[in-house]
Amino acid sequence: MAGLLAVETSFATRRLHLGYRQVELAGETPLGPAGAGFRGHEFHFATVPDGSRTGAPPAPRPLFHCRDAEGMACPPAGERSGPVCGSFVHLIDRAPPRS
Repeated sequence: MAGLLAVETSFATRRLHLGYRQVELAGETPLGPAGAGFRGHEFHFATVPDGSRTGAPPAPRPLFHCRDAEGMACPPAGERSGPVCGSFVHLIDRAPPRS
């Protein structure tokens, strides 16, 4: 929306993404170190169409590795670029450390 991440979204082909998510940071961010876990919820109709990346930025770096509420793997979510992070996953709280 503010152009801080080199990605555009579209509502042209609406697909509902809905559900609770268990996520881990894919890399170090202001939210914490790589591997830090969170619980969240994803609810959106937008998509990121192929070829929608703006300019010629480096390859996207995912923000989260995701699992659904039942523990099944989901595609990576969000994007990060330096201290800027963006995702459709709304964080609820930190997840307990994995043992």
